[in-house]
Amino acid sequence: MRIATHTAEALLPIRTAPAIRPGSTAATSGPTKSIAHPTTPIVSTNPFSSLFQKLSGSTAASGPATNTVSLASIFGGASSVTTVAGAAANSLATATATTGASATSAPTTTPATPQTPGIQAFVSAIMNGSFKATYVTDPSQLKETTPVGTDTMPSFYYASNATANQLASLLGGTVVQRTPFGQDAGWSEPLANFIQLPNGQTFNAADIAYYANCGSEGASQLTADITGAINEGSAWTNYYAYGGQMPTFPTGYVGPPITGMAYSASSIGADGNIINPAMQNS
Repeated sequence: MRIATHTAEALLPIRTAPAIRPGSTAATSGPTKSIAHPTTPIVSTNPFSSLFQKLSGSTAASGPATNTVSLASIFGGASSVTTVAGAAANSLATATATTGASATSAPTTTPATPQTPGIQAFVSAIMNGSFKATYVTDPSQLKETTPVGTDTMPSFYYASNATANQLASLLGGTVVQRTPFGQDAGWSEPLANFIQLPNGQTFNAADIAYYANCGSEGASQLTADITGAINEGSAWTNYYAYGGQMPTFPTGYVGPPITGMAYSASSIGADGNIINPAMQNS
């Protein structure tokens, strides 16, 4: 029975993506930002210049005393302030004007509207690289008991918790745990993360996470592939849970749109099924 099940899965339509499912993806380092350094020394004034002139015998220019203060800035030339009080007032006015100008000229940003969960949200996350699939790699969590002992299940049946949670959020479903296959007598397999959609379709998260590295297919092909994988995956889940006739699918099968998810009109064929672009070119 188990041999037939695995053989049936091996006969499923060949995906256009690479045959080896990816594991975790290392984050790439971002661009570095150079730090500019000044090329000329900072100009500063000498507060002791007048005292030095007096001690060295220099004569200051005579004339009536005034309350005018000459200020030298390290950013430019000198400026005159009539009184200390006037200087404070001017500083306050300048600060107020600067604050007002900054507030007026500050750009306004409109927060991005979250995309409605569904196939298109998932495809967008694959295309922009925000969805990265990872799998369970701890051998102790992949132990399977068989009639002749124990062995280790392949990790590509087991999406990590983080990947399953992100996938459920993108598709609008919930994470549930089930065995990836039916439990025959003498067999006991570790639980895997599945996604259950509001319409009741339930499928192994790892099977859909596989498409994380298939962005090069383009949005139309991804939409068809993911729709087909969900339709096929839910059929296999029902078979493992309830038995009955083993599912079979014709080459290039995609099936109908996933209930409750938006599709473009151009992606739906005359028969009501989602168009598989790969089959249109064959």
